[in-house]
Amino acid sequence: MKSLEAKSLTNHSLSKKHTEVIKDLEILLEKGIPELTMLEIAAKLKISLRTLYEIAPSKENLILFTVNNILNKIGKKAQIKIENIHSPFQKLEIYLKTVNKAVGPKFDIYIKDLNKIKNSKGMIDYHEGYITSFIEKLLIESIAAKEIKEIDTSAYAILLGGIGRDFATKKNKKKILKSPEETANSITDVILAAIKLEQ
Repeated sequence: MKSLEAKSLTNHSLSKKHTEVIKDLEILLEKGIPELTMLEIAAKLKISLRTLYEIAPSKENLILFTVNNILNKIGKKAQIKIENIHSPFQKLEIYLKTVNKAVGPKFDIYIKDLNKIKNSKGMIDYHEGYITSFIEKLLIESIAAKEIKEIDTSAYAILLGGIGRDFATKKNKKKILKSPEETANSITDVILAAIKLEQ
């Protein structure tokens, strides 16, 4: 998955130090950092303010960059899990379960912080668009392999690609009995079972 880089890193490679700081940022972000200043974040990470600004020019960019990095890692993990699987349908099942982790319990605090950042929607839309395109590719391959019924692959890809995000909204999360990840997986299983052909 192509990375969305923070402005300050568009022309620079990540140093080993930056990579370590980003890992620490992910842990810190799990606790939420909306009230912290860049100076306070740097102090908590025990790094200089300059190092923090080398990663991102503002706290908002820092949060976006860190969440983007986490989503990229989830996407990469999903790709690795399916690379040696022959069946397109089995690839689809595993891929969806993995990417649905992006709406798992630990992401609640990320989403809370992201909702306060003006440019966050574009980043999330980017990841969802990539996932949707890849899901459609696997659906097309599954039809060719005669593993699923003839379906509108675009419509199903949009549905399966956005299902977790829909359940993770504040409004919908209050209505469902389980976590957005568990609910997304449950509905995904129903949809896949309905289109799968008996072998």
